[in-house]
Amino acid sequence: MAHLVLSIAQIGVAIIMTVIATYLGVVLFNRATRHLDEWAELRRGNVAMGLVAASIIVGIAVILRPALTVPPAADAGPQLYPIYALLTQAAGLVVGLILALSGILLAVALFDLLTGEIDELAELQKGNVAIAALLAAIVLAVSWLMSNAIQSIMVWLSDLILRV
Repeated sequence: MAHLVLSIAQIGVAIIMTVIATYLGVVLFNRATRHLDEWAELRRGNVAMGLVAASIIVGIAVILRPALTVPPAADAGPQLYPIYALLTQAAGLVVGLILALSGILLAVALFDLLTGEIDELAELQKGNVAIAALLAAIVLAVSWLMSNAIQSIMVWLSDLILRV
C-alpha cells in the first residue's frame, strides 16, 4: 500500500513539475528572443513557431525523464524510502529543469551564431517551416544527448540526499 501511495505522489510531482517546466521553457525562450513574440505568433497560427515551441516542450520532457527515475537506495530503509524518493525526484526535477532550459537556450543561441547569414527568428516569424524543423531537430538532439548527463547527476544527487 505504501508503494502505491508513493507512486501516486510521484505521478503528482511529475505532472506539476512538467507543467511548470514546459511553461517556463516557452516563457524563457520568449524572453530570450525579445523581438519575437512567440505567443502572438502561435495565436496567429504560425505553424513554424508551433513546431519550435513543441520541440522545446518535448525536449524538456526528454531531459527531465531521468530525473523521474529514482535510483534504488538500500541505505534508506523501507520507512525512509518514500521521503528519499520524493526528495530525490523533486531535487532532480529542479536541477534538470535548470540544465534543460540552459542547454536548449544555449544550443539555439550557438546555432544562431554559427549561421550568421540566416536570421532564424525572422524566418520563424515569416512562418518558414524548414527553419522551424531545423531548430526543432537541434532542440531535440541536444535534449536527447543531455538526458544521459541528467541520469548521471541523478545518481550523484541521490547519494547526496542519502548522506544528509
